[in-house]
Amino acid sequence: MTTLHPHTLKDAARNRLANASCDPKKLIFSHTGIILLASLVLTVVDYLLEKGIGTTGGLSGMGLRSMLETVQTVLRYGQTIALPFWQIGYTYAMLRVSRGEHASFGSLAEGFRRFRPVLRLKLCVGCLYFAIGMATSYISSTIFMLTPYSTPMMEKLMPLLEDESLLQDAAALEAAMLEVMDSVLVPLLVIFLLVFLVLALPVSYRLRMADRCLLDAPEEGALHAMRQSTRLTKGNCLKLVKLDLSFWWFYGLDALVTAVAYGDLILGAVTEKSSDVTYFGFFGLYLLCQLGLYCWRRNQVETTYALAYEALRAPREPAPAPQPGTQPWNYE
Repeated sequence: MTTLHPHTLKDAARNRLANASCDPKKLIFSHTGIILLASLVLTVVDYLLEKGIGTTGGLSGMGLRSMLETVQTVLRYGQTIALPFWQIGYTYAMLRVSRGEHASFGSLAEGFRRFRPVLRLKLCVGCLYFAIGMATSYISSTIFMLTPYSTPMMEKLMPLLEDESLLQDAAALEAAMLEVMDSVLVPLLVIFLLVFLVLALPVSYRLRMADRCLLDAPEEGALHAMRQSTRLTKGNCLKLVKLDLSFWWFYGLDALVTAVAYGDLILGAVTEKSSDVTYFGFFGLYLLCQLGLYCWRRNQVETTYALAYEALRAPREPAPAPQPGTQPWNYE
């Protein structure tokens, strides 16, 4: 029987961290510090680029404006693409710690060293979730049309489609239809999210260990890692849910810290006053809180999940030997 009891795993994680041959606090400080420092630099650069784009009005500034927008887009996408590889490096480091092996700063770059298999895994998983999203759109729209919320929408749409003068004005027709859709956006979004959770949650838990499976056998490829994760988590998804719920305090604090980054928007909605100073003030506070939270408990959380992976990989207990005088079943 696979042991995935939260208290047992957490105690083992604390023990592994206490007896690690490296300093896990330095690893998490380096990992999170680099992410937050890069976020700060990119945010400042994005702010300066946005200001520069605002000053390039007219046809004379079209070339410079296009160049600045291109640089802005490249930086945004570059951060989004690089982050998963850096995160996998931290997963690899904590996996080594959970096994009593040495982990160093160089371990954090393991995701970049295994760029191709990690990229293929992320693309495969992304395509899978995209397919789930498309299926969710179809199912949620069908469910929405069967609810009472669709009746007022149809009553508003039909006159628009019967108005010949409006049909000849594409811009006015689009604006009118968007106004109608905005009136039913909330119920439609709620239905979409519920359906998406129903379809995506089981898949996400079956693929929960795919990253670690890939780190153990990168030569086998992304599809093998996904199949291996599905095999390991079969019959253990509820245990992983309980393990996640045991860290409710960590995820709750993480959500609160993330909300600090949007303090400028919240303040602006309440007081109708906002400025660049308050924006960067809240963003700086968010960076400090995020660094403090992760340096405080992220290692314990990640090592616990690494030990859960080790427990799932443990060989199952062999079947009991047949009693004397009995014949085993013949399946041939």
